[in-house]
Amino acid sequence: MGEVKTERFSKGTQWSLEWMGMTYVAMGVLFLVNPDWIILVTNQVFASRDWPVVFFPTERFWFSLAVTVPGTRAFLAFTAARRPTEARFCIKVLQVSLVLAAILFALQFVFRKHAPLYVLGFFIEAIQVIFYLYLYRRLP
Repeated sequence: MGEVKTERFSKGTQWSLEWMGMTYVAMGVLFLVNPDWIILVTNQVFASRDWPVVFFPTERFWFSLAVTVPGTRAFLAFTAARRPTEARFCIKVLQVSLVLAAILFALQFVFRKHAPLYVLGFFIEAIQVIFYLYLYRRLP
């Protein structure tokens, strides 16, 4: 009988993907418990320096997306960590999500409001893009 080939990657790569999955779960829980917290905290920091701030929405229309995006990203990161044969696809999907978010943050900063929160969002997403590019290249 033929031998079944299973792909594996280093423990560091697996741990990195699991850590990112846990980070996404934590962010999803944070948004679920208090979706205004991140805006509130960053606005306090930026407003103290007289920089433009992002105002709170009066409705919870975006609440579902604010919770499901980290949830989806967590699923993809955990799947990539546990299933090496699917890791490349999962990371590509994560990359699409992160690149689109980074672009939208940048566009909002340039064309809508020069609020530092948009720059912060851009850098957080861009750092993850670089991180996943690095991990992608380490995959077998």
